[in-house]
This record gives sequence, C-alpha cells and structure tokens, in this order.
Amino acid sequence: MRALSVRSSTRRQGQGPTRPRDAARTPASRRPRTYRYKAISADGSVLAGDVEGDSESDAAARIRRLGLRPMSVRKSHSANLGKEMSIPGFRAKVKGGDLAVVARQFATMVNAGVPLLRALAVLRDQSDNALLSATLERMRADVEGGDSLSDAISRHPRVFDRLFVSMIRSGEAAGALDVVLMQMATTLERSVAMRQKIRSALAYPIAVLFMVTGVIIAMLAFVVPAFAGIYDDLGGTLPLPTRVLVAVSDLFTQRLPLVIVLIVVTVVGVRSWKRTESGQLRWDSIKLRLPLVGDLLLKSSMARFGRTMSVLTKSGVPVLETLRITSETLGNAVLSRSLLDARDAVRRGEEIAPNLAKNSLFPAMVVQLVTVGEEAGALDEMFDTIGRTYEQEVETAVAGFAALIEPLMMAFIGVVVGGMVVALYLPMFRVIDLVQ
Repeated sequence: MRALSVRSSTRRQGQGPTRPRDAARTPASRRPRTYRYKAISADGSVLAGDVEGDSESDAAARIRRLGLRPMSVRKSHSANLGKEMSIPGFRAKVKGGDLAVVARQFATMVNAGVPLLRALAVLRDQSDNALLSATLERMRADVEGGDSLSDAISRHPRVFDRLFVSMIRSGEAAGALDVVLMQMATTLERSVAMRQKIRSALAYPIAVLFMVTGVIIAMLAFVVPAFAGIYDDLGGTLPLPTRVLVAVSDLFTQRLPLVIVLIVVTVVGVRSWKRTESGQLRWDSIKLRLPLVGDLLLKSSMARFGRTMSVLTKSGVPVLETLRITSETLGNAVLSRSLLDARDAVRRGEEIAPNLAKNSLFPAMVVQLVTVGEEAGALDEMFDTIGRTYEQEVETAVAGFAALIEPLMMAFIGVVVGGMVVALYLPMFRVIDLVQ
C-alpha cells in the first residue's frame, strides 16, 4: 500500500505527464532519474510517490508544478522492485497486511466525512496490488449503482472473507462503519503479526530440512555409488547398514523415474485424502498432536478464536452467525467442527461452554473463561481476554520453539548424515577380510 503517486496527482491537477516528450531521444547518460518523494498537498495531507528528473532540484521543481510542497526528494534505487509480477498459472492474492492498511485508511476517511465513493476511489488509486485495486474499483461501481457497501464486498470472497463482510454489515446497521473498520484493521494487524512470528520460527527448520535433503540426494547419487564400486572390486559380504544404503542408492540412481512416480502418486494421494471430510479431520487431529508444532498451532487457533469472537460480539453480530464465522477462521477442521456443534447446541437453547468442554482439545482455561462470560453477561470481554492471553502464549511458544529447534536440527543432521557416513565406512574396518 502506498500513498497517491505523481501520476494520479497529475490527473487531478489536469497536467500532462512528468516525463519530457523528448525523453526517448535523450542519451542514456542524461536520461531522467527516478526520485522518491514525500510532499504536502493543498489540503494538508502527506503524499508519497515517484517522479522523474535530471536532478533532485529538477524533481522538486516538477513536484511544485503539481501543486505540492516537497518535504523530501531522494534518488530511488529500487523503483521497479515493488511492482507486482503476474506469473501465468498463479492466482494473485491480497495479503492480510494490505487489507489492514485498507481498513485503517478507509476508517480514517469515513470518520473525516469523506464520501464513500470518493474514499473507495482513493483507496483504489493508492493500492499497489492489482487484484485489490480492481476489486475496489468494482466495489465503487457497485456502490455507485445503489448497492450497500457490505453487498459490494460480499461479491469478492477471494479478497474479503465472511468475517470482513459481517463486520461491515454490522457497522452499516449500527451507523458505526468507521469504528468497525478500525476494529477490523486492528484484528488483521494482530493476525498478520502472529502469522509472521510463526513463519519466522518455522523458517529455520524448513531451510535446514531442504539443505539436509540436498546433501542426502548428493550422497545417494554420487558418493555411495563410488564406494559401492570399490567394495565390489574387493569382494566379500558388506555389513547390513552398508548393504541397505547401497540398495537405496541403486534404487535412487537406476530407477529414478519409478521413484519420481512413487513420490508424485504419494503426494497426490495424500492431497486427495485431505480434501475429504474425514481425511481433513484426521490430518488436522494429527497436526495438533505433533510435538512442539502441535502446541504452537493449538495456541494460534485459540488466539484467533478469542480475537474473532470478541470482535464479532462487540459489533453486535448474532451469536449463531458469530460461531459460524469463527469456525471458518480457526484453520483446523477438528476445532471448527466443535464450534459448529456448539452452534447447533446454542440453537437448541444450550450454552457455549459445556459444548466446548466436550472436545478435549479446547484448553480448560478457555472453557472456564467462556463459562464466566456467559454467567456474567460479559462474553465479549472474556473472548478478548482469551485472544490476548493466547497471543502472548504464541509469542512465548515461538521464542521457546526457536531456542529449542536449533539443537534438535543439529542432532537430526548428525543422525541422518552421520549415519550414512558411518554406514559407508563400516567395511573399511574389515578391509583385510574383504581382500582375503
């Protein structure tokens, strides 16, 4: 997300493009450079963007001609790095951070009394993401055609999930759209921050796993066959670990197409199994029971549970709709199923907490806080407490995971690679017997 660029500013001012008409004939050494600037507009807002010029003073003069007062002008060394690339076969995505910025800026403009159509147009022009920009333009057209903002947003589930749509709809009904947007921005920012922490914790073990895989492939493809040839010339019977390693190497080098087919079939089969309801439930149940990672995933889901329930409850969304939407944000089919079961129970007149307690995966503290909230009529506060508590728990778990994973990965490398080396050199201790 960026502020308005010079190009969009020139359209508002009615001036032509900032690039000289004879730029194509300018020698390469004298072509205008790109400068990054910050400037103050006539209404006092701060804008940022790019402008071309022969020097900083020339770029500043161009900015002034646009009716802006430059605050800073610096040479841009990465003008093209931020541009979105479109790769065939890959679907464009809108990141949570981009949505958080849109929600916060949208709330600011609505609170300042900016008309809805104008606010959507400004957000469209400021977006660097092509999908988000196109979506905002379609939303603006729908609103201009008479649709409500929530109806316009609901037509784009690829960008805005049901949580976002429900929040906007509740804000429209209560006449507090700016407040709801601010809450949504805060929720998205907290979610993005937590996701980044988890990814940072998992980045190291994943990188080490790729490195170890590369070492194993190299040894199986080149090192083991060389030793196998030497041992064949010597004759004799090789130790069992060495025979197993040589057999695996032969399978990998001589029947590589078969190995690739087996891997592809396995991956496709697992993915197909995970798409089934029973497979997804089983897979998510396994993930929650994994050492270290399972605890981190559970705490992350509980943080999302508390945060989402709190935001929707405070916004006045009906409890049945709140439970349904929250079940879609947990990221785990087992926990989502429990929440949907609790929703069915609430529809029958029962309370939430006893039904959450039926699933042993929901921590006792969560059940107790929900119970207190239902008895005291303060569910929104209890859900907020759950969200904040487990966000802190996630931070603590991530720090502990990062401290523990390094020695574990070193031990893993030692066992796998070291075991292969030992298996290769075992026959050396019996070289005399092999020669005889």
